[in-house]
Amino acid sequence: MEFDLSYFTWKINIGKLYRFPVWCTYIEHSEGDILIDTGYNLQNALKYYAWEKPIQTEEQHLENQLKIIGKRPEDIKYVILSHLHFDHCGNNYLFKNATFYVQKEELRHAYVPDPFEAIGYSRETFDVPGIHYETITGDKEDFFDGISLVTAPGHAAGLQVPILQSKELGKIFLDSDVINTRLNLEKMIVGGIHWDSVKSYESMVKIVEMVKKTRGTIFFAHDMEFFNEIKKGKNYYV
Repeated sequence: MEFDLSYFTWKINIGKLYRFPVWCTYIEHSEGDILIDTGYNLQNALKYYAWEKPIQTEEQHLENQLKIIGKRPEDIKYVILSHLHFDHCGNNYLFKNATFYVQKEELRHAYVPDPFEAIGYSRETFDVPGIHYETITGDKEDFFDGISLVTAPGHAAGLQVPILQSKELGKIFLDSDVINTRLNLEKMIVGGIHWDSVKSYESMVKIVEMVKKTRGTIFFAHDMEFFNEIKKGKNYYV
């Protein structure tokens, strides 16, 4: 997808177009296959967010990406949603067998958003018949073995950051729109799309301090250069 870079770096880089990735994370887990976020749905994005110029090949469709690693949507047992903006829950409809976990505050804002935050929510992506939501309140250490959830409101009211324990990289922090790009981190600039700018900054500081304390690694949500560097598909982290 593509839009003005200032949407990521608030009031900076106005007029500079930036094409950014949207992705999600599959985890092979002893308790069942887990997916973190479900990306965006191309048809939904073209219908409501055409100004972001969404591009997605047939191979990039989520069900086809799962096929590459030998999985089907019906194999996914759990879906953890960082938040309910359209580009993080766009393919929820694929996972009819899964239990979905989301912060209670986020579900409330998705259904009844304040006018200034409504643009991020597309009801048809999350209000899907047959989907079973389990709501979470607050931080959850070892929500699943090796997976913790930390609240980081600001970009969205109920945003949560999944933290994965990896043998290869230690703790992996799935940014989930708290920081977005390396530039945000380097200059400590909040994103231009936010529910609360002050809370956005406080959440950035919270996550950065946790990363430093644990010597963890941030996986930036929408940094194209970073996305091109990381392992994907069958080339995975352990």
